[in-house]
Amino acid sequence: MTKPISLWLCTALIVLIAGCSTLPSTHTSVEWQQHQQRLNTIKHFKVAGKLGYISPEERQNLNFFWQHQPQQSQLRLTTFLGQTVMKLTITPEQATLIDYDGNQHRAKDVDQLMWQMTGLNIPVSSLPHWLLGLPQGDESFTLNSQNTLATLATQSTSQPWQAKYQLYTDVNGPEFTLPLPSRLTILQGEIKINLQVNQWTLLP
Repeated sequence: MTKPISLWLCTALIVLIAGCSTLPSTHTSVEWQQHQQRLNTIKHFKVAGKLGYISPEERQNLNFFWQHQPQQSQLRLTTFLGQTVMKLTITPEQATLIDYDGNQHRAKDVDQLMWQMTGLNIPVSSLPHWLLGLPQGDESFTLNSQNTLATLATQSTSQPWQAKYQLYTDVNGPEFTLPLPSRLTILQGEIKINLQVNQWTLLP
């Protein structure tokens, strides 16, 4: 298994990331069904922030940049110096990962490709709706006192994932302003993924 990310990061990175700015938090209350309907209308968005990955085998901190469109999504991970660790392009047909050396790797299963090429077990296929705070299919969920998502959990896999939402921020879109997640934690067994969103952009 290829695990190139470990070669480029050091303990000092954790200290630098701790000082990065965050979005202002909000306690805006919503009506869940209306909020859910609005989230479902968001088809094109960009997110930038920090990703912290902790497992028994790996402990990494990276910048992440996510751009989502209905027919293509892109995830880019970089070091704190701006060096691109990998770039992942996802279409309905396949996923293509370009590694640090510029080599291309393709697979149908984006989550498996991510794991094989980076050593990071990240549910990339679920990120588009988890970043929005929008449960899908048979995912169970709970709401907080503002009626935004507090937790969600997958039900259809032998090793379920769980997401916990700590903070939200008000984001201006083309048609409305709504609270979107700015800090969440994704868990599976001993794996913990901390996501801190520093920039939200909703596009028409």
